Amino acid sequence: MFTSEKLRLYLFIFLAFSVLSSKNILIYNEETLVVLSFFCFLFFVLHYFGNTIKESLNERSQVIREELQNFLILKENSFQELLNQHQKVSGLVKAMGVLNTFTKNELNLLNTNGEKALKNMFSFRIQNKLKTLVFSKLMVQQKLQLLLSEKIISNVLVAFPRKGKGIAKLGTYQNKAIKNAISSLVVNAQK
Repeated sequence: MFTSEKLRLYLFIFLAFSVLSSKNILIYNEETLVVLSFFCFLFFVLHYFGNTIKESLNERSQVIREELQNFLILKENSFQELLNQHQKVSGLVKAMGVLNTFTKNELNLLNTNGEKALKNMFSFRIQNKLKTLVFSKLMVQQKLQLLLSEKIISNVLVAFPRKGKGIAKLGTYQNKAIKNAISSLVVNAQK
């Protein structure tokens, strides 16, 4: 139980204590006695219950180590989950960027095509209206020419027998009728 090294240590401590006490270096008062009692208590507890305390502390450290390991595993899993979520969100952001670019391009293309279609439709309708107006103008001109020719012929036929002046007068009336017809066509064409 006691080896020579331990015995020497205990003997040295006892002799040092005795010398310090005899020379009045170590004075016995309340604080000194409390400190000595505390060190003696620690010595006996460590000597007799050291292994039990060590095992208890080792068990407690093992439990704390396992709890820390579980916590670190949970933390790593949660970080991994967050990383996966972040990658999904960043993938969605990239997809939204691609979709945004595609939508802008399609809207620009649709806008351009819509403008072209609108211009084509507008010009087609205007051309149809102009063709209708030109056709109507031709119809009115033909009808006017027909009416003028009928009026000229009827006026000539009515005027010629009344005047009775002969063929010379007929030529002047024809020239006048033709000039009046031409001037009325010019006036109608300008309208």
